[in-house]
Amino acid sequence: MKERKWYKGDTHLHTVNSDGVLTKGQLVERCKELGLDFMIITDHNFNSVEESYYDGNILVIQGQEITGENGHVNIWGAKVPEEPPYKLDTREDYEKIIDECREAGATVSLNHPFCSKCGFHFDIDGLYCDCVEVWNTVQHRDNMINRDWWVKQLLAGKRLAAVGGSDFHKEEISPIDILLASPTTIVLAEENTPEAILKAMREGRSVITNSPKSTMIELTCGDAVIGDTVTLTEDTKVNVTVTKFMPWHALTVYNNEKPIYTFNSGAKEYKACSFSCGVEEKGFVRAEITYEYKGVFEKLYKKVEEKIIPNCLCENMMPFIRAFTNPIWFE
Repeated sequence: MKERKWYKGDTHLHTVNSDGVLTKGQLVERCKELGLDFMIITDHNFNSVEESYYDGNILVIQGQEITGENGHVNIWGAKVPEEPPYKLDTREDYEKIIDECREAGATVSLNHPFCSKCGFHFDIDGLYCDCVEVWNTVQHRDNMINRDWWVKQLLAGKRLAAVGGSDFHKEEISPIDILLASPTTIVLAEENTPEAILKAMREGRSVITNSPKSTMIELTCGDAVIGDTVTLTEDTKVNVTVTKFMPWHALTVYNNEKPIYTFNSGAKEYKACSFSCGVEEKGFVRAEITYEYKGVFEKLYKKVEEKIIPNCLCENMMPFIRAFTNPIWFE
């Protein structure tokens, strides 16, 4: 097996071929400027990339967002066998086209499942997918509902991989790049090829963070990394390394539902810091870093969220995620 390396990418991007404002070439150049290693163009019901390719040092992976009023599904690495318009009236219609894409060799991700604007309009429990887009566009409260649903699947024993995607169409609130690659999915893969990147994402070897240059979390257990399975003993410990740990952010390491380690950065910024803790029970361990808006920042956030994500499903403010890992599993 080749040595794994970290590759930064955006899994959910749109061009002028659906409802974006940039051409494919313009979007590729913007992603290069941000330092991404890979990108997946997922235009609505349109195959903008006939075959994955490299443009300089960035990998452009074939993708499409199957889009209907009842929900959105990303298809990566293979062409959707059907031609649009797709029949997407019922859950059964979605199951049919997902099965066809699987047979074609595609990786399937359920997009922003509990988005108040364009989430799923039927129960997605048991609907086949390789990944779920837990974090969609800049952090907002709907993502916390996605996160809670994903954790519920993990607690039920389903090894469902979490990813993030910017769902980039245009800069809606600022002329600068604050939406593109926000979030960034950082994948631990053997090489930067479509097959290796998508395989690693299916296996849950990804960390999702705020941007390409933002906080990073590495979670290990001896030689084991996220996505691996470890035999639990009395001496089993996990190790967590955090880089760019910002002031007033909080790290929590979970063993299933239970926090087994917490650390608050306080007023200090840490360029890098490491922690370790024992694993108490079989199941899984994951790590996340959260923060809160207060005072004038909370009011400003609410105004921005109302513009981008009106009618949010979650009524209460809560800690938001700055970065999180997929799990290591323990048996």
